[in-house]
Amino acid sequence: MKKRRWTRWTTVVVMMAFCLFLGLADNVSAEDPAVKAEATGVVEIKGQVKAVSNKAKTVSVTVEGKGIVIVKFDEATEFVNFKETKEIEAPTGVLVKYKTVGPDKVATYIKKTLVTLPAGVTEIKTEELAELVAKGSMAGNYCLIDSRPAKVAAAELIPTAVSVPVNVLEERGEKQLPCDKDKLVIFYCGGPT
Repeated sequence: MKKRRWTRWTTVVVMMAFCLFLGLADNVSAEDPAVKAEATGVVEIKGQVKAVSNKAKTVSVTVEGKGIVIVKFDEATEFVNFKETKEIEAPTGVLVKYKTVGPDKVATYIKKTLVTLPAGVTEIKTEELAELVAKGSMAGNYCLIDSRPAKVAAAELIPTAVSVPVNVLEERGEKQLPCDKDKLVIFYCGGPT
């Protein structure tokens, strides 16, 4: 008799635990970044570099809502927009993709983010721009603006580009733009972003 009660209670407890698990599992979406990262094994973070140690081969990144995340890098890590780690000293913005290997977070990809683009603004790839420039501004339906300082832009412009330094744009606004609003407006400066 005692054995039978114990079996019933065990069954009830196991079923309750299973139901709780199902209830919690329903609250976790496949679109949740944490779930997606766990499934692919790759986590993506974006933040400001706090420190870089070439001896320990680590980069410390301050991530909003997470604090400081320390990620190791190695010869397999892909560096984008820079060649040497001394180019990502604090407080450079970075996008890091990493995998957890044992107790370590190991970067597979570190990209120096030079500018945070405003909502509605996207980055164009160099190859895409080259194709547009080859077509010409009329056929490509674009307006290419060199936003570097006037003295720098005077040395050399990308074909079809017009020099409108960023400080002039800040002072005079969109009235300074030499193109219609229905065209794709592309800005470039001295960096990759």
